[in-house]
Amino acid sequence: FNAIFQLLLICLIAIVLVKRQIVSNQHVQALSAVTVNVFLPCLIVAKTLKQFHPDSFPNWWILPLAGVLIMVIGLLFSGLLFKMRQKKRPLMTLASMQNVIYIILPIGQVLFAEEFDKFALYCFLLLLGSVPVMWSLGKVMISGDKDSRIYFKDFITPPFSAMMIAVIMVFTNVSTFVPDSVIASMDLLGQATVPVAIFILGATIGSLSFKNIPSIKDIVVVNIVKYGLVPVTVSAILYFGKLYISMPLLCSVLVIQSASPPATNLILIVKHYGGDTESTSSMMVIQYLICLIAMPLWIAAWQTVTGN
Repeated sequence: FNAIFQLLLICLIAIVLVKRQIVSNQHVQALSAVTVNVFLPCLIVAKTLKQFHPDSFPNWWILPLAGVLIMVIGLLFSGLLFKMRQKKRPLMTLASMQNVIYIILPIGQVLFAEEFDKFALYCFLLLLGSVPVMWSLGKVMISGDKDSRIYFKDFITPPFSAMMIAVIMVFTNVSTFVPDSVIASMDLLGQATVPVAIFILGATIGSLSFKNIPSIKDIVVVNIVKYGLVPVTVSAILYFGKLYISMPLLCSVLVIQSASPPATNLILIVKHYGGDTESTSSMMVIQYLICLIAMPLWIAAWQTVTGN
């Protein structure tokens, strides 16, 4: 609750600044462009080069697949409930693509302080699967003209390219030739991603007229999938597969991931590439408010049932 509330405070500050016309839409658009093209790619490359060491973790590939699987579960449930209608693609994205890092790491610092390094590694490995999906398929689903044709180039974005390049550098050992000072500089730039992304979300909310908010039915469906069907499915797989016995920390990470709110990067995608800004922002606000209660409940339920 405390971790999420800190992010909401940044969001509230941005809302106030926009309402008082200290920050304009042009400022927010420029921040979005810099974040998508500079801050986030730097964060991805720096964290991947620093944290990803395949030799020390032979089964690392399980984590990226798990990150994709959580998204696929959300897409399947939301697709069924929305009957795969094209105009509901943005809502399907909000129901399925979770916040992998920004919300999760502060929670891990509190709950798993003694194992936090391993907790953080698991999160960054999950990111290897979620980032390419979010910044390719997610970008196509949530942004732009719903009736326009989709081209291959639509799937290629700076964050997607950054992740692919970083992984290739690790596997080819090119990363060992990158000076620590360069990685540290990129990491410093990348640290701006989290607060700026939240600030952009708040600034976008501050400029809303609330004339195009989602219907009650859409709100209910999205949140049933996000905070009900997805965590139930993931928890059931982990529990009945007895995985929590041999991999308790990993299972806890996956349960927390499955119950997390939508990725704040989705608002960056909409602001930078186009889309229904009002509907997306208002739905995300509702989802983040619900997650203040839903996430602690799921974490408590999992720890109670498994004793982990």
